[in-house]
Amino acid sequence: MYGDSAIKVGVLLRGLGASVLLCLVSACASAPPSSSPFAPASQAPSAEMQTASMAPRKDKGDGIGGTGLRPNPHGDGIGGTGIVGTISGFGSILVNGLKLEFNHSTTVESDGKPTALDELRVGQVIQGVAHTVDGKLHLERLEIQHAVSGPISTIDYATETMTVLGQKVKLNLGGDAAAVEAFKTLQKGDMVSISGLRQADGTVVATRVDQRRNDGRIVVRGDVTSVTATSVRIGDLDIPMGTATIMTLPQTGGRVYASGRMINGQFVADVIGGLPVQPFGADVTDVSLEGYAPPAGQPLKLNGMTVDGASLPAGVTPNDRIVVMGHVDVNGHVDATSITKGRTVVSLLQARGSKRPMWERVERPERVRPPERPERPEQAVKPEKPERPVIERPTATS
Repeated sequence: MYGDSAIKVGVLLRGLGASVLLCLVSACASAPPSSSPFAPASQAPSAEMQTASMAPRKDKGDGIGGTGLRPNPHGDGIGGTGIVGTISGFGSILVNGLKLEFNHSTTVESDGKPTALDELRVGQVIQGVAHTVDGKLHLERLEIQHAVSGPISTIDYATETMTVLGQKVKLNLGGDAAAVEAFKTLQKGDMVSISGLRQADGTVVATRVDQRRNDGRIVVRGDVTSVTATSVRIGDLDIPMGTATIMTLPQTGGRVYASGRMINGQFVADVIGGLPVQPFGADVTDVSLEGYAPPAGQPLKLNGMTVDGASLPAGVTPNDRIVVMGHVDVNGHVDATSITKGRTVVSLLQARGSKRPMWERVERPERVRPPERPERPEQAVKPEKPERPVIERPTATS
């Protein structure tokens, strides 16, 4: 969205003590066409929101629509807002109660691989950076992030749980008949991609489960349980590091991303990388983070970032879903301006042998009969031929 030359000029002018204001206006793309698989915004799960009470910030204002984000009618330059959360609807992309505009220049990835905007679905977790232009948040880039993608090793239909690559996955089907039916079609060994966020004990609360073809690629991201000279452990999965390309050495207690292949039932990693505590870049000043409340007495950390400055809303219990809005301080912590509580999204599933929910179906336009072709002259009704008169032939006489 911002040219390298503009950024270099801004950095140079700041070094000379000048003040530079970059005003950029992005054209918001229209809503996805009717052929798009996007779920409509009307299907976004309802949220029972409660906001923690806290003293107003004298220097920050009350933010955009009460979100705690600083309004800037002319754009926020090379900074921006870092966002981690679950997609709850479309029109704009709706995440954490924010409307995120997008256009053809928005960069989109899925687990580190380039993809298209029309691959977005309700229930997916995204990480992105947006900038405020004319009072609206415009996405510069986003990544679809699956908590784990691989074969199912165990599945329990009664408790609506399963294990994928050593990661415990809990579903919240909420009695949705279509979702329950779809879940029961999944079997041990099926390849699935799990969208969701983790609770403090590492359990992934799935907000979307997609069965996919086995292309050999598997992915896992989460908190590091332990690290040795030869392996890294995520949940109950030990990943050997011997053959992998180590992007950044994982640290115990930190977060890690690993991708690779299943060979003879074992995870053979191609890439392993420790994830930064502040994943959005040094220029990002504001954040909107979704996650789950920790057990009593434990610090609040969402997406690896420590949250300070506000207490949890009344009635919040461990493992309740929350959204934190705030600003990044000099230590890389989140100085919270608001914390809200809401209901966890019900999982959407796309699985073998199941009917897609109505909101996932693409309505086909009615077939229009083509206009009838005009009759060709030779096809026109020909006049009836006059009957040939019966000619009586004389009979032979004896």
